[in-house]
Amino acid sequence: MYRDIATTLYKRGEASMDGYEMPGWAWGVFFVNFLIFFPMLLIATYTFQHVYPTLAIVEDPSPPAYDPVSLNEDGQSIAEDGFANSDTAAVSETPAVTSSLRSTHRAVYAIAGWRSLFRGYGAYLFTTTAMSVIAAIFVGVGIPSFIAAPLVGVAAAQPYAAWTHIVISAPSPKYFWQRLPPFSRTFKATAAPIALYVFAAELATYLPRYISTVLNMTMWNPKEPNSLPQYNKDDAWKGIVVLLISLTLNVFLVIPAQVVLTRVQASFLPEDDDTIVPFDRSFGGKVEPAIVGGKGYVNMIDAWKSFSRASWIRLVKLYVKVFLIIVTLTLVWVAILIPQYILIANNSRKTGEL
Repeated sequence: MYRDIATTLYKRGEASMDGYEMPGWAWGVFFVNFLIFFPMLLIATYTFQHVYPTLAIVEDPSPPAYDPVSLNEDGQSIAEDGFANSDTAAVSETPAVTSSLRSTHRAVYAIAGWRSLFRGYGAYLFTTTAMSVIAAIFVGVGIPSFIAAPLVGVAAAQPYAAWTHIVISAPSPKYFWQRLPPFSRTFKATAAPIALYVFAAELATYLPRYISTVLNMTMWNPKEPNSLPQYNKDDAWKGIVVLLISLTLNVFLVIPAQVVLTRVQASFLPEDDDTIVPFDRSFGGKVEPAIVGGKGYVNMIDAWKSFSRASWIRLVKLYVKVFLIIVTLTLVWVAILIPQYILIANNSRKTGEL
């Protein structure tokens, strides 16, 4: 909501500046805003929302055995920085790498510095772009969005699984397209969990919107970006209802579906790829390697059952922290943007004035 208001104010200000000339230093302000806020928004919306939760979903705090990967140039391992070590008993007593936002950040940053915060970003851009193109084709031929969305997800199953593998594993000299898993296995393993995850995400997106419409809640209309909505007193309780419904759907539908999908994807990580967090490839003996005639991946039920209660608590806490960070960042953005707009507007002059 705050981001919508800020966008409305910006576009309204842009429209109101027609016939006016902004001061020269205004462009410097815009450039500084970009330098400061773009990296912060990118870290919040990619690293915090996608990379860290993926690691938390995959991590097994008590794997049968875990040999930490040497990630530093001098050969120093994660264990030497206070994380998991190869001793099974010690592993069970050591806090999970993703037990806190700080420890997760330390583990990821230790790999290759700030670049590790954007690990897999190229694969992420490729996957999202491919999905957008496929979605445009499906919508163009008249396929309804609720049917097109799962099809789009399944169509991008290969690059999506490759992205997960890149995020959870140690750096590799291979290019992204060289890390695409076999299509047949990827499709068999992830078609159902992808469809479930996409359906849950679609429901969590459109049901709150439908409820807000039924409640006749005042909302920002993207078709009229220069019109700032006039909120009334009833919007307060309506907003709380919609927020609670949205949070409920995300906690009990979207996140569980994401957990199942991510763990299924991780289950067929190539054997020669080491993970950066403790990970039980066998899922408690449920995964039989393809080399000995097994499927080579875990099924949805076992992926769900193998995620412990402690792991659920750890993951939900991580999501709560990420949510609060994004809200705080948005509020700071709005608090800085509005005074800047007022300052620029007060120092602008009509075109043609001396």
